[in-house]
Amino acid sequence: MKKRRTMKKSAIVCLAGFMLLTACGGAKEANSPAAAPDPAKTDVDLMAKYDPPVDITAWRYTESTYKYENNDTIEDNIYTRTYLSDLGINLKYVWTVPVEQFDQKMNVSIASGDLPDIMWLKNKQLTDLAENDMLYDLTDLFEKYASPITKEIMLQDEASFNTAKIGGRLMAIPHTSSAVDGLPILYVRTDWLEKLGLPEPQTMQDVLAIAEAFTKNDPDGNGKDDTFGLAFTKTFLTDAHFGTSGYFSGYHVNPGKWVKDESGQLVYGSIQPGVKDALKQLQELYAQGMLDREFGVKDRAKVTESVASGKVGMFYGSMSAPLSIIQQNVDNDPKAEWKALPLVSVDDKKATPIGKMPITRYYGVSKDSKHPEAIIKLLNFSMQGYDPEVAQENSKFGITDTNIPVYLYSLISADPAKKNLNAHLNTMQALETNDPSQLSVEEKGYYDRIVDYRGGNRANWGTERVFGSPSSFDVIDHYVQEDNYIFDAFYGAPTPTMVEKLATLEKMEEEVFTKIIMGQSLDNFDKFVEDWKKLGGEQITKEVNEWAEKNK
Repeated sequence: MKKRRTMKKSAIVCLAGFMLLTACGGAKEANSPAAAPDPAKTDVDLMAKYDPPVDITAWRYTESTYKYENNDTIEDNIYTRTYLSDLGINLKYVWTVPVEQFDQKMNVSIASGDLPDIMWLKNKQLTDLAENDMLYDLTDLFEKYASPITKEIMLQDEASFNTAKIGGRLMAIPHTSSAVDGLPILYVRTDWLEKLGLPEPQTMQDVLAIAEAFTKNDPDGNGKDDTFGLAFTKTFLTDAHFGTSGYFSGYHVNPGKWVKDESGQLVYGSIQPGVKDALKQLQELYAQGMLDREFGVKDRAKVTESVASGKVGMFYGSMSAPLSIIQQNVDNDPKAEWKALPLVSVDDKKATPIGKMPITRYYGVSKDSKHPEAIIKLLNFSMQGYDPEVAQENSKFGITDTNIPVYLYSLISADPAKKNLNAHLNTMQALETNDPSQLSVEEKGYYDRIVDYRGGNRANWGTERVFGSPSSFDVIDHYVQEDNYIFDAFYGAPTPTMVEKLATLEKMEEEVFTKIIMGQSLDNFDKFVEDWKKLGGEQITKEVNEWAEKNK
């Protein structure tokens, strides 16, 4: 308690009403790793149930969509009751707030220095607390006591897991999820390829030639000039479906993302010289009618209508496109057939897809906690649901018979990075052996729908093209097997200048790029780069690299 009072006083003296812990008293060069409890010395099984039970305090947010039954609450539910009965952990929330109020409440609480045992944190708060030596170093606890299934899940995407490391030490448990699901894929109408006698694209030049053929050679055979090659939305720089991320990767550039240059510094992808070449090609495609002339005013719903009505032959999208978009075209046209393909390149260098780091929050432990190992007990408990041998008995912690998603009540959770990819691989194995007995309930659903499609029901075409084969997950598995994908290198909270100026810069970028594609001078790109730097981009770059230095 004495130490907590000291931190609170320090925070009040150093801060002008809000937290800025890194500025207080000089940031410490590196966190001094706290020694994990040594069971050899204490003769205590750290993973055993606490007897008598111990209180573990925490904070978290909730969402308005949460549902409860039988008078349950976030403080009293199937999780909190099981924590107590099975682990001897009496979870006590010092506060919970709606997600919209979380950042403010968290910052005020940190500024007061009154930290619970376990905290939900954002990247910035994780970094600030670690720098000020206020977090427990979980490195040794995780290594020694995380269960095999926990390690398997948490380390499926090691790059994401390592975002919780500062100075090489594990300062929190990250809430991991799938990163590979969002990687861009090229979707092509293969019945049009077959009709026009064209092979599947192997290069960017093939894509351009196919776009021209789909535009000019009447692939739908209706005698009308009413089809075009590539589809984009008006928000093409950020859209996961009908966006340009996959196209630009073919030119080895990444607008809207932060990437490392040859010196190791982070640079903004949109201002790199190669973007100009890629824009020049889009300008030529637009001039020749290979892009929808109205793409600059169409949102995703409008472009989906174009696909559904058979006007589009190619687009870049994520793994769910066969279900969420293309199925509508397949329903309307019994001859329509599409295939997911890996990204192609304009030269002999591979096109590398880029995605977002899939971390939504971190679970940190106060250095003052008397039971820092409790977070590993809670984590191991949470991961049991992914263990096939005990998954069935843990099903009550997922969704109830009345469709209440009680898994949202869990204090500590994480999702396997390759959950959907593994669902594809498991389903394919079951289809090959005609034995679905080892599939999870979710995977069995995919299996049944694919069998139904293969029996002639095109209503389940989309499930086959996502979880069967050929499918979008065939392509994602290809990326993973070749280790050919990267993530946006900046995944922290918005920097001060981002908060002030990023929205204006992003709007300027979208307007300039759209006008160039529609025919304005390519020299406007050079002016955009100069303006972006002057109007805040240069300062943002400085701040992003300062963040990267802290998070090495």
